[in-house]
Amino acid sequence: MAMTSNRDRDLQEEMQRLMAEVETGYAPAQSNQGAQRSQVKTKPSNKGFLAKLKGNLLLPIWILAIPWSQEIIDQVVFAGNWNLPIHPRSLDGVAGIFLSAFSHSGFIHLISNTIGFLIFSWLILAKSRRDYWVTFGIGYLGGGVASWLLGPTSVHGLSGVVYTLFGYLLVIGWLERRLVPLLISVFVLVNYSATLWGVLPTQPMVAWWGHLFGLILGIFAAIGIYQEPEAKT
Repeated sequence: MAMTSNRDRDLQEEMQRLMAEVETGYAPAQSNQGAQRSQVKTKPSNKGFLAKLKGNLLLPIWILAIPWSQEIIDQVVFAGNWNLPIHPRSLDGVAGIFLSAFSHSGFIHLISNTIGFLIFSWLILAKSRRDYWVTFGIGYLGGGVASWLLGPTSVHGLSGVVYTLFGYLLVIGWLERRLVPLLISVFVLVNYSATLWGVLPTQPMVAWWGHLFGLILGIFAAIGIYQEPEAKT
């Protein structure tokens, strides 16, 4: 009965509003109850922002759960012998295009990649989740294909993807010339410029070419993602 009364009252208010509008040519002011309902509907909520922030914080962690699970199983069950590298220009190495990023030579190797991956992932996610997925995908698949086609020896690890994220961050701010992306690019350049040494053949046990492929792919990812602002007419 209460629901019926409310509908009847709303219907009467709407009819009165329409009649007043026809007679005066102006829509009457909302009733207090209607205004309150409108305010309730339009009241901003922080739940959406907090959920997005939580999702952005957790996303790289969920991705890292894959290589960490692989490494734990590798060390506990296979004594460090379960590796999934890319073998260049070999049919046996094709699977490594998809798996090598999640395989590491030990926990030290994995931890070093984890730190850079988290920092660079969160910086990109602070700007755009779309940009993050595009850049990550280019580094993951593009880096694997480049290492398979051009790499001199077998390689595995997440560092190629890390360098792709790094390359994107270095360039995107200077392309967009907006405050937040530019601040991020400057922050990365100032604090992580030493990372660039990783693309040079300075350490014999480091697959520097994978880093170089990743950096180049990251730069191209930024150029491809960037869109020229439309000219105002």
